[in-house]
Amino acid sequence: MIRVIDATAVPDDRPTGGPAPAADAPRVAELGVHPVKSLRGLTPAVWTFDLRGPRLDRRWMLVDADDRFVSLREEPRLARCHVELIEPDRPLPGLRLDWDGDRIEVRPAREPDHPTLTATLWGASRVVVDEGDEVADWLSARLGRSVRLRRHLPDLDPWTQPDPPAEGAATGLSDGYPVLVVATSTIETAVGPGFSTRRFRANIIVSGVRPHAEDRWRRIRIGEVELELVKPCVRCVATTVDPDAGVRTGAEPLTTLTRTRTWNGKPVLGWNALVRRPGSIRTGDRVEIEFWRSLSDQPIQTADLRQVE
Repeated sequence: MIRVIDATAVPDDRPTGGPAPAADAPRVAELGVHPVKSLRGLTPAVWTFDLRGPRLDRRWMLVDADDRFVSLREEPRLARCHVELIEPDRPLPGLRLDWDGDRIEVRPAREPDHPTLTATLWGASRVVVDEGDEVADWLSARLGRSVRLRRHLPDLDPWTQPDPPAEGAATGLSDGYPVLVVATSTIETAVGPGFSTRRFRANIIVSGVRPHAEDRWRRIRIGEVELELVKPCVRCVATTVDPDAGVRTGAEPLTTLTRTRTWNGKPVLGWNALVRRPGSIRTGDRVEIEFWRSLSDQPIQTADLRQVE
């Protein structure tokens, strides 16, 4: 039996704006930026967010011989590849990839010396440029299959997210939305201890709030940045990949999410968000809730693990 709970304890008649409940002191615990889709991400102390989301987030991705994107869903080993930005303050930095101690540096291909191409991401054609044979051979040798590294060209790619809650937002090469927000307490309550926050590849991880608090946030402000939380993030088999070992560890935490946290019958964790006002966010920044979501507009069914029998 699952007993549904409302762990945020915010009354439905609470004003739409104002401070967080007294028991909550929400702050940014960690930032997550993933320059190469499905490879290990960065945890910077400060980062810039524009209308497309975190700067350089999912700017690169791997593609197969059919120019279709390759992800953790099919290649869990990608989690073992560390990514470092070379000269990160440049508009377009280089990459340093490290796979089990073996390293390679990638200097971005320059158009028009390298022709623009298209690659398929979830059925959509995205405009990209190939980063060359050296890194393609290096990655292919480690995966035992032919792959190439492609970089998104946002200035040439008019693609926008067609999902209605996205309101036509543009993104890089993320699966759909510019930003993903989640609270550490929600992860601990929804799936139990022992699961690294990195399994969920969020951009903003919030501490200092009760479980499921973010389910009631409609619009938040962090430093200079304003975000609108518009849709729960449906989770997939990528959450079952150990982010350190790069191996699938079984059906968890996806099975538990299916029992403890669902939206329209699908397992969810975290909220997809749109950037309403760009700027910079630092770890430790206070999260201010500008507008609340009413209980009647609460789409997620939640259950504390301790109350699942």
